[in-house]
Amino acid sequence: MSLDLSTVVSAPYNATQAIPSNKVKALTQLTVAICTLGALTSVQAKTLFTDTSISGLYGTDYELVPDGTLKTITLEHASSHDWGGVFFFVDRHQGEDDATGKQFKETYGELSPKFKLAQFDNSGFIKQVNLAGTYEFGSNSSGFSQDNYLVGIGADLNVPIPGMKYASATLYHAFNDNTADDQQITLTYGWERNNIVIDGYIDYAFNNDDVEDNIHINPQIKYNLQQVLGIDNRLEVGMEYSYWKNKYGIDGLNQSTPSALVKFHF
Repeated sequence: MSLDLSTVVSAPYNATQAIPSNKVKALTQLTVAICTLGALTSVQAKTLFTDTSISGLYGTDYELVPDGTLKTITLEHASSHDWGGVFFFVDRHQGEDDATGKQFKETYGELSPKFKLAQFDNSGFIKQVNLAGTYEFGSNSSGFSQDNYLVGIGADLNVPIPGMKYASATLYHAFNDNTADDQQITLTYGWERNNIVIDGYIDYAFNNDDVEDNIHINPQIKYNLQQVLGIDNRLEVGMEYSYWKNKYGIDGLNQSTPSALVKFHF
C-alpha cells in the first residue's frame, strides 16, 4: 500500500468522484470472491483451523502521528478451510491531540480471502497454490480515507525450520484509491516453540509511478501465558515491532517503532 504525504495529511476523500474502470473491475473481482466465499462456507465446507483474537498495543514512535503516540485495539480472525482460507483484521488507533487540539483517531482494516487452486504433498517446498485477494480500507480524523483492492497469486510454503507453523508468499496487483496502481509482495510466517511465538508479515510495494517503493516489516514476539496461568485460552504478552522504509511511499520517511502488546484468543 502506497500513499502520497499530502493526501494522507490534508486531502479529504471525494466520494462523488467518478470511479475508474480498473477500480470497477477490481471491485467486481472482489465481490465475486466474497460471494464465492459465502457460498463455499454454506455447502458443508470443512474448517481445518480457526482463531479469533483481540489485542491491545501501545507505542510512542509512529511517523505522521501527533506526538508519535498510538494506542491500538485490534480484532483479528484467521481460518483455514478445505477450499482455502480467510484472514481479517480491524485496527482502531487513538493518538494524542493534533495541532488543532483534536484527538487523532484512525480505523484501518483488511479482508484477505484465498482460494485453493492446487495442492501438493508435504515433501516439497510449495504446499498449495492460491488465488488471493485483499480489500484494504481505512479513514482517519484528518479527513483521509481509502479503499484499495488487491488481486494476486500466492503459495503456502513448507519451510524446513523446527517450530515453523505456517509461511506464505503472495504477489498482488494493487488497484489503489489515491495513487497509481502498483504491485505488492506479501510474506507471512508463524513460528512457535516452548510457548514463545514469533509471527508477522513483510509487505514490499513497488512499481508505483506516484510514490517511492516501500517495505514494511512487522513481526510480533510474544510469550504464551496459557499454561503458566492454567487458563483455557491463549493469552500472549510481548511486543510488536514496525519497521517501514519510505512509509506510505514517502522518500526518506522511515519508521522504527516497538509497541507493547497483549493478545487474548477466544
